[in-house]
Order: sequence, then C-alpha cells, then structure tokens
Amino acid sequence: MEIKIEKNKGYTEAILDDDCGFEKFYRTAGLLESVFQCVFTQKLDDQDSLYWDFEYKESRLTLHYNIYMGISLFPTRFKEASSSDNKDVEELGAQLFIRVRDQDWHNFEEGKTIGEKGSEEGEIVADLENVHGARITVEHNSATAPFAITYGIYGLLFHVHYKSDPEKAGEYVAWLKARINKVFDMYEFPENHRTEEWYHRHDRLVHELTID
Repeated sequence: MEIKIEKNKGYTEAILDDDCGFEKFYRTAGLLESVFQCVFTQKLDDQDSLYWDFEYKESRLTLHYNIYMGISLFPTRFKEASSSDNKDVEELGAQLFIRVRDQDWHNFEEGKTIGEKGSEEGEIVADLENVHGARITVEHNSATAPFAITYGIYGLLFHVHYKSDPEKAGEYVAWLKARINKVFDMYEFPENHRTEEWYHRHDRLVHELTID
C-alpha cells in the first residue's frame, strides 16, 4: 500500500497502514523514538485502540492504532489544530511510512553483488534482502527488458517482473517491499490463531505478488 492522506475531517490524517496488528504499531512507535527523537507524553490504551501523544517540532501529534482501521497519525487537537500541525502530520507521516516499509530491508551481502551479471543477463543495480527471508534484485539491460526485477520469499514464491524505465522499476520495488512486508506481518499471528480467513488473506497476498 501507499500512505493515504485524508483531510475531509477538518484536520489532516496520515494513514500508515489500514490493516495490521499491534506489533506493527509498536515498531512504528519505536521508530518515532529512535529515529525522530520523539518522546511520548501520554499513552491511552484500551482493548481495541491505542492513542499515544507526542511532540514533533512544535506540534502535538497522536499516533493511533485500531484493530479495524490500522495505524494513523493526526493532530492531537483534531479540528482545532493549526495549519502547522496539519503540515507536520503530512511531512512526518511520509517519512515514517518509508522508514517502516524499509526497516527490515538491507543490501544483499553488503552490496557486493552490485555491478555483477544477474540471472536475467543484466547488470545488477539493486539487490535487497529482508531479514525475515526475502530478496528483491533489479537488473538493468536484461535479456528480456530494460529492467528485470527478480524477487522471492524463501520457501514460498519466486517470480520475475519486467519494467521499461527506471521510474516504473523503482515504484514496483517500493510496492514489492510493502506487499512482502504484509506477508511477514501475517506470520506474527500464532499458528493456533490462524483461521480460514487468515489463510484466504495469505493466499490473496501471495497471488498478488505473482500477477504480471
């Protein structure tokens, strides 16, 4: 998914993920503390929702989680927020979304494969591995297309996708990282809690990753 910015409530809300578990909320909160040096000033938790307030620059913002709506960011003062508060929601939300999406992805073998010939006969220009067990490799001037994107989740799927220009290739890699993250998010559910609906959602995600 991509970040969603909504302004129809009288204030700006950045939706970081509309379908995830508590664990992703805690990882997101951790990034706010470790990367953006934010300090949570108030935490309101109940069975279904979490509201954690913090200060960013001179704005008072809230990181919110709900089991039905996912993770979002909005001004603590809602409709009484200033234009600066709303602007900071949009700015911080965009940065936080990218940080969350990319935090488990690192250069494969510390970048040693960059410049080598890949499986699609092109030059490897990007090679990323997810700490949970996945890999995305981008080749330029492959035998089939200007850009070949080879990716897989270890032990689950392997696929190749082709793009005609670097911008489309970059957009596709960003989409892949987000969708593969979703698969790994699902594995946070204990096996004894995986219902029939869980398996349907899992299979849909896998199918989406193999559609050209």
